[in-house]
Amino acid sequence: MSRRSGCLPAAMVAVGLVLSLASAALAAPIGALKQFKVPTADSRPRAITNGSDGNRWFTEGTEFTAAPAKIAHITPAGEITEFAPGVADGCNVCIITDIAQGPADTLYVTSNDPTLMRFNVATETFEAPVQMPNTIALGGNLAVSDTDVWITDFNNDVVWRYQLATGQFTSFPVPDPADVAVDVAGNAWFTQPGDVNAPGTSTIGRIDATNGAVTTTPTTDGSITVAPRSVTVASDGQVWFTQETKGNVAGITNAGVITEGKAVKGSEPFEVTVAPDGNPWYTMMAANKVATLQLR
Repeated sequence: MSRRSGCLPAAMVAVGLVLSLASAALAAPIGALKQFKVPTADSRPRAITNGSDGNRWFTEGTEFTAAPAKIAHITPAGEITEFAPGVADGCNVCIITDIAQGPADTLYVTSNDPTLMRFNVATETFEAPVQMPNTIALGGNLAVSDTDVWITDFNNDVVWRYQLATGQFTSFPVPDPADVAVDVAGNAWFTQPGDVNAPGTSTIGRIDATNGAVTTTPTTDGSITVAPRSVTVASDGQVWFTQETKGNVAGITNAGVITEGKAVKGSEPFEVTVAPDGNPWYTMMAANKVATLQLR
């Protein structure tokens, strides 16, 4: 959830959201919806994040289409430019998983290849990739702080910590890690969805950035996997999430009031981020579009 970069424990926010949705009050639809077609057909845009250049950056390509793996940026005006990584950039016919903005204008990108890709948004070029610690490492979801990149690795049952200053990896054994987020202190929070046939196995975990201590807490309802697929928090405290089946994004306040954007049937919103002006931007995976809900 990029959602994954930033300084909020999004995993904890997601659980709070799940538990409050049933009793939340629903307000009338808000904002003006704008949709922008991605140039590459069937690109299935998924992960999205705010870039340090003022644009939104997102990923393209999945195992379900012939579209090549790409990253792209969309300007506030809706202009899209795509960039395709090659083998030298860390993508050997890869499938991109996640993208997050880091310090020094560097975007970090994970895929099913054992590399951490890097892209400089100022020069709009890929930089030399970072090799993951072993050849079966699976670059999953990621979160970036000022000092570290945190990566979930389902293949090895670990969360990796890549220290930007030293270039060193540290592994933390975590069975079936899913999403990851970083809080204001630099600690990593991760989710373990668990077995849907074994209620109570889902957990939220925390890795202490100072001493490396790992703690886990079972969720109250025993499940993290819910309808809202992506969750992010705006600067005003409003939580925004995607509704895949309904086809829109929605926000919820601390008072439990939900506001929804216009629904587009069959669009499959996948991930959402909030621009500095407060407008949510999100990928529409099935519609092959990026959309924004203009609130102001």
